[in-house]
Amino acid sequence: MRLYIPENLDIDQIVYDYPPNFKKYKHKRDKLLYVIHLINALTLYNKDLMYDDFVSISAKILQDKISNYKEYLNYLINVAKIIETDNQYFVGSKSKGFRLTEEYRCEVAIHSISDQTFHRKLKVERNNRAVSVKHLNYLTKWFDEKLEIDIDSVNKFLAEEYVLKKDNKSLWQSKKFNNYGKVEVKYKRPIDQLNHAKISVEKLSRKDYYLLHDDNVYRFHSNLTNMRSVIRNAVTYDGQKLISIDIKNSQPYLSTILLSRSFWIEQKNEPNTQKELSIRFDDPENLPFSSFNSNNYKVDSKIDDRLSISHIKVHDTDSYIMLGDIDKTLMNNEFSQYINLVVSGTLYEFLEQQFSLRLGETFSNRKEVKTAVFQVLFTDNRFLGQEDAKPKKMFKEMFPYVYEVFRQIKSKDKSLLPRLLQSIESYLMINVIAKRISIEYPDAPIFTIHDSISTTAEYVDIVEAIMTEELTKAIGHAPKLAREEWCKSNMVKHLETLKEKAKVVA
Repeated sequence: MRLYIPENLDIDQIVYDYPPNFKKYKHKRDKLLYVIHLINALTLYNKDLMYDDFVSISAKILQDKISNYKEYLNYLINVAKIIETDNQYFVGSKSKGFRLTEEYRCEVAIHSISDQTFHRKLKVERNNRAVSVKHLNYLTKWFDEKLEIDIDSVNKFLAEEYVLKKDNKSLWQSKKFNNYGKVEVKYKRPIDQLNHAKISVEKLSRKDYYLLHDDNVYRFHSNLTNMRSVIRNAVTYDGQKLISIDIKNSQPYLSTILLSRSFWIEQKNEPNTQKELSIRFDDPENLPFSSFNSNNYKVDSKIDDRLSISHIKVHDTDSYIMLGDIDKTLMNNEFSQYINLVVSGTLYEFLEQQFSLRLGETFSNRKEVKTAVFQVLFTDNRFLGQEDAKPKKMFKEMFPYVYEVFRQIKSKDKSLLPRLLQSIESYLMINVIAKRISIEYPDAPIFTIHDSISTTAEYVDIVEAIMTEELTKAIGHAPKLAREEWCKSNMVKHLETLKEKAKVVA
């Protein structure tokens, strides 16, 4: 077990200058370093944490490893002045946040744990992860000695990128967040991105694999899933380049199954027994496009092959609305327009045009359009009344039935829709597609990264064909898939793009 701490931090000198006087310390310097390490390491499992000034660390994570963790925190914050806290804690929604003080916001160095008792305690977590993926041998077996990364190329790339970014905020990666009804733009600090990449590359290089099947939306997490996409270009398997096959517009594409009445019919184990879960519109007669025209879109698979709610593991199933018949209100012109845009791969382009025409909003790149669409799909229903919710209001006007389906799913819990879509994605990519590939082509190396699968050139056509077939059967419409070769030349192109953007800003 290795810890990642600021390279300019001399913990022995600090402990000598400011001796900890709380009970149970007894020279447990590894525990002090572990708390500091978490601030850097937690971003490995959730890249979005880098957008926050303070990294939220749950009391449970600390309590499981350090029984008197509060005394360690107090020492690091008030005595050693190594970390600071936002002191913001909300029951059930936010843990206290922590960050390094300015002096220690620098590149990380590796520290090996010497306390064997503490090392054994940390191994418990690793053992729990191993249990979670025991049934996924067809995915985990490829994380072996043949999976490699060109660490020298990556370190050279990171050094150049950091020099370009550190004093030029226009090059910093940004993202819009809905913060209590107000849209806020947040940035990833270049030093945080640098450290995140250094740690993830170092771990993969040492074959220190992090493999986890989570119990929230059942995604398979690995060293590759949370690695920066540009860094993956330096990864190879058995000396061969890898090619990823992605589902384009995956969240809108998967959302189309929620507009199918068959999805909400839960198949029971008993023969001829079904339980219907559906969505009631308060007054369908008041909504447009209420007449059903079966010619508007084509369902590409048999109803019996379609995915249903009974296939999906979901938490908080009581949040689903159990309703009455919807037959014709669920299959109508307006659904067809939305589905056609999604299936043709033109939804983002269409909405970008509409945002411009109706709202006067323009976007500098596709990522900004995607962010606006995610606002429409995933923000709280109550956000509709906010000034920044114009795209959401426009979507509701254009696709009232689709909006109503999504609204009802989120009516008790705004996180239910994204979690449901991620659970659908996990089931299809892991339980259906990857498993079938492993059975029919056991020698095909496969690496799932949520809505994509990467493999070698020898098997890429086979993997793409199976993805297309299984997704078409499950969702009812063929997906749009895109290939991307992992190649170090993409890292060079990334740097060239940054240099050009820097010139424009200058």
